[in-house]
Amino acid sequence: MPVKRLVVFRFHRDPLVCRGRIALLRRLNPGVPVHGLFGGPGGPRGAAFRLAGRRMLGLDALYVSRHSGPWNWKNGDLLLLDWYREAGHRVSFDVLHFLEWDLLLAEPLERLYAAVPLQAVGLTAPTPLSVIGDDWRWIAGEDEAREWGDLLAFARARYGYGWDDGDDPISYGCLGEGPCFPRAFLDDYAAADPPALGNDELRYPLFARLLGYPVVDTGFRRAWHGPEDDPYFNALGDRNIPWETIDAELAKPDGRRAFHPVRAALRSGPEAAIRPRRACP
Repeated sequence: MPVKRLVVFRFHRDPLVCRGRIALLRRLNPGVPVHGLFGGPGGPRGAAFRLAGRRMLGLDALYVSRHSGPWNWKNGDLLLLDWYREAGHRVSFDVLHFLEWDLLLAEPLERLYAAVPLQAVGLTAPTPLSVIGDDWRWIAGEDEAREWGDLLAFARARYGYGWDDGDDPISYGCLGEGPCFPRAFLDDYAAADPPALGNDELRYPLFARLLGYPVVDTGFRRAWHGPEDDPYFNALGDRNIPWETIDAELAKPDGRRAFHPVRAALRSGPEAAIRPRRACP
């Protein structure tokens, strides 16, 4: 049977960009539902999205977070669990793709995630903290280091994990762009009720391992410390990827098909012309 996929599209700004991104997802993945998850500020903007966002953006459904914008930004996984507990558990799917508004995927999901087995958690650039380095912002500051320590203490107390066998299963970070999860993982993750300690880029690999799910790299970024990746997939999200770079990659049969961040507000243009590559004979 074919894999039943679901996209949860997380956004907080730039409705024109979001509308184009959602239209592209639908064109490349016909029949795959796209549910919106608005994690922006409240007030008039939040009210406007609550009233008209679903129709305006072309979504199948829209969930609006009750938390603040900064909390949503830091805790994307917990926001996803809010949606799953309140609405998502009623939706039929095998695999959920949690996609940011400024992540451009220019290939059908089944091809982009072909290397991720159905029962695995797909993460972007899962990397040992020893390789990432202690200057990473989620463990570098005093408050961040304390939260990480508290999260590890929670994991030890709840799951009894230790390092007697020489295997450290929880000292990993990842990039939060483009993860995918089997439905069973979301059931287990919601039941685990993770605390808001650290951030999602620490909790994803931690809880995947605590709950017994294999982690597989999406391959969207080839190495954490890889300057050659920065023109296409910027880990910090502070260098917008220009359309000229995207066009050049799309013209290559083996070029990249995942780009981040892409924040150009285009009503038409290169994004509208993206079509999937033909399958090799």
